[in-house]
Amino acid sequence: MKIILYPKELLEMAWRKDKKLYVDDDAAEPPKCLRCGAVLAAHLPINALSRYANVYICESCGMDEALRDAARKPIPLEEWEAIKQGWLPKPEKGRICCLTTNCTFEEVFQHTYTPPMQIIKRPVSEVVYSRSDYDGYKWWTTWHNERGQKPAPELVAEIDKFQNTLFKLPAFRTLDTMKRFCRYAQPTNGTTEFNLYSETEHLYIWIRLITRFRDYNVYVHYYDKNAVEGTQ
Repeated sequence: MKIILYPKELLEMAWRKDKKLYVDDDAAEPPKCLRCGAVLAAHLPINALSRYANVYICESCGMDEALRDAARKPIPLEEWEAIKQGWLPKPEKGRICCLTTNCTFEEVFQHTYTPPMQIIKRPVSEVVYSRSDYDGYKWWTTWHNERGQKPAPELVAEIDKFQNTLFKLPAFRTLDTMKRFCRYAQPTNGTTEFNLYSETEHLYIWIRLITRFRDYNVYVHYYDKNAVEGTQ
């Protein structure tokens, strides 16, 4: 299993190809800006290096990105022109799991139940969730199964693969690297909490990222796709 941050890695792959059009920092036919679609300047240094992906964007986008960054209101990478217009091929499902800021399974949260001795409702399709914290040296994880039902073997296998692959990403090397990674995640009303979403063949996945030290920092919720479809 491979996990990538979508669409950041696709944009960077596209830029590596576009950059070859520049010879000694000049291009006879400059490529388009991946952010807005305008043609980049023929002289590479006139353009700007994006704050959110390792790609060059046009000078106007560089200024706009700087202003939005200062206001903490960046344009999500999913809204870049190259993504909206479908210039880049989407990763093949099944082989690659994408981390995105766009939740495509809102229906998960429409069908809930209240576990015994609790007041917080949970999605009926939730299989398990993990809760991890970083103590300054390593990650510690506990698992929670509120329904008390043993998951199907194929779900267990996918959960193990995804969880292990996720925490092997450079972004989760330490809490500090995770904090920097959160600039690519979906912001919430709080300044220390962020969301990412993904899916595997049988699971929808919601990842909550919390950057506060001495707190639980990562929650990974796994939802059974078949159970979601059964509630519709």
